[in-house]
Amino acid sequence: MNKKKLRAIIEGNIVSGIIQFLILASAVVFVLESDSEDPHASHFILLDSVFFGLFSIEYILRVYMEPRKRDFIFSFYGIIDLLAILPSLFLLPGFRVLRILRFLRIFRIFKATRFILAVDRLTEALNEIRRELLALVILSLMLVYLAACGIHYFEREVQPEDFGSILDSMWWAIVTLTTVGYGDVFPKTAGGKFFTAVVTLIGVGLVAIPSGLLASVLTEARVERQKTDESEENMENESTEGIDKQI
Repeated sequence: MNKKKLRAIIEGNIVSGIIQFLILASAVVFVLESDSEDPHASHFILLDSVFFGLFSIEYILRVYMEPRKRDFIFSFYGIIDLLAILPSLFLLPGFRVLRILRFLRIFRIFKATRFILAVDRLTEALNEIRRELLALVILSLMLVYLAACGIHYFEREVQPEDFGSILDSMWWAIVTLTTVGYGDVFPKTAGGKFFTAVVTLIGVGLVAIPSGLLASVLTEARVERQKTDESEENMENESTEGIDKQI
């Protein structure tokens, strides 16, 4: 079969709908299978074998029809498609020693991103701000380190079991900077409370930065897409008017 025809079939509405249904069904089976006392466990294994076979066929066909196979295999969608089938191998007799890794089947749900058009726009947006995000990650790690050092200094004598070392204090630093605040460990000294207030305020800003960056880039991408669509529409209208005049 011609690769173009094969691509049209695989990326057509019918096959895409079937794949989406299989992804959803696989996710449901994974949830039901988590009950170790379920008497239908053998049925779930059989269903997973069916999913494994169908997803494997889809993956092989996608690799076959791609002109640049290496680029596809190591692309985002290629890796997701591979992760959707590899964990099922751990159900086979020769791979039972790796059964613990079967939980990786949860990555099958990410196959659905292939059918969500907005994912491409989100991926492009993240790619545009990757340097800013990398700088933010480095800054966050520095702040976690400094916050852990600071709270260790204030609380180590009062709460040696929770803040006895900087390493122990890092859990508090991460929870506080992300503004989660579980409340399992908290400062008791006046200096520690004041320091926590400062760290919390910094954390609020830290969480808001990536959200603002992403929102800005997505807005710009949407505006550019609208301009492109309008430009293409104007060109089509001009072309149609030119043909009408010739007639």
